[in-house]
Amino acid sequence: MLRRLSELLPIGFGVTAILGAIGGFAAIFLALDLAPPSRVVFAAGAPGSAYHAIAERYRAILAEDGIETVILETAGSVENAATFSRPDTPADVALLQGGVFPPEDAPPVEALAAVFIEPALVFHRGALPDDAGPTDWSGLRVAAGPEGSGTRAAFLGFHHVLGARPPDALVPLGGHMAAEALLAGDVEVAAFVAPLDAGYLAPLLSAEDVRIAPIRDVEALSRRLGHVTLVDIPPSALDYAERRPAERIVLPALTAQLVARADLHPALIDRLIAAARRIHDAPSILSDTLRFPSTEGLGLPANPQAAALVEAGPSPAARVLPYWAAAQINRIVVVLVPAVVVLLPLLRAMPGLYAWSVRKKVYGRYPDLIKIDAALDDARDAPTVARLRAELDALEQEARSIRVPAKYRDMSYTLQLHMDLVRRRMVDREEALLKPVAPAKAAEA
Repeated sequence: MLRRLSELLPIGFGVTAILGAIGGFAAIFLALDLAPPSRVVFAAGAPGSAYHAIAERYRAILAEDGIETVILETAGSVENAATFSRPDTPADVALLQGGVFPPEDAPPVEALAAVFIEPALVFHRGALPDDAGPTDWSGLRVAAGPEGSGTRAAFLGFHHVLGARPPDALVPLGGHMAAEALLAGDVEVAAFVAPLDAGYLAPLLSAEDVRIAPIRDVEALSRRLGHVTLVDIPPSALDYAERRPAERIVLPALTAQLVARADLHPALIDRLIAAARRIHDAPSILSDTLRFPSTEGLGLPANPQAAALVEAGPSPAARVLPYWAAAQINRIVVVLVPAVVVLLPLLRAMPGLYAWSVRKKVYGRYPDLIKIDAALDDARDAPTVARLRAELDALEQEARSIRVPAKYRDMSYTLQLHMDLVRRRMVDREEALLKPVAPAKAAEA
């Protein structure tokens, strides 16, 4: 059996590559943790925030499959990123604002999908010192989120890249507390980085005396910050009857991402992407081209399984198998397809490589045969011919020991035929050397 295998696969590197691939796939199967976890820790925001509300929706959908979702309450996106390295209850999954990244000491984190757009909204009541460029509002009380929130990080980042000094009186209020403070007159400006349908924005969007301040030269801001894109609110998009806004408002925006630990179980990734499709796959007034979940605009390395689910949707296996089993199959496919792409050219080349190896074994004897044939022409005595005959006998014995499949046996026959021709010449040469020389011929010599 082993000899037969060696005949079929005589090329060492080919055998090594194929056996290595098979061993690798076997190791993947053996290493799979088939039992899906029943619990996931989700870092959201503070109760009442948009992130927390979205996390609640994920919790309800995951519960349909018996998965318990523990929501970590945080100050916002920056603190969400830090929860991956928490010593007590580290996060498995989190919502991160564009431009926010986990700390360096955090375990590897991957992006599952971009899930929604968060415009940077600056609301104000009354006139501003420069309502076309709200970047120098010294003396104004500005609610721009608490420490650890994505709003504060983005707000300070905008000021830094524009070379402007942030307001002196930054009030650490965000979400519904910032909206209530603006409506109550406790602050003059409230800044938010949040989805436009966040519940706490509704009173501000409908208030008669509250306006959205456009940011001057917003395109320059987006070009200087790679994670910032431009979106717009069309005229009458907020209130068609009241024609609000009266004019188009162009806003800088960040892309929120659903991120997870790189070692998150594939079954949880499958369920999170399925939930993301249900939660975020809806049209937005901010864009008529952006659709979520998406693999575009990710600031972190993409999880391969999640990217495949976002791009292609559930696999056919999901229709007939439990989600956790289908998730494992998808995981294998993500690994297997690239491996097949690499191995397929090798497998196609194997017949040619095998034929070449057989020819090399057979035709590799010709240099020695040619050497014997050339030496025969120069042989002047019987001992030399006898020595060449011994070399030919050894070469013939070696050639007969070569095992080749029937398909390539004509090569062996051709080699044997040529050896026989050299042997006949050898007999003729020997007879000529042993034949007595005629006297006349000898005299002439």
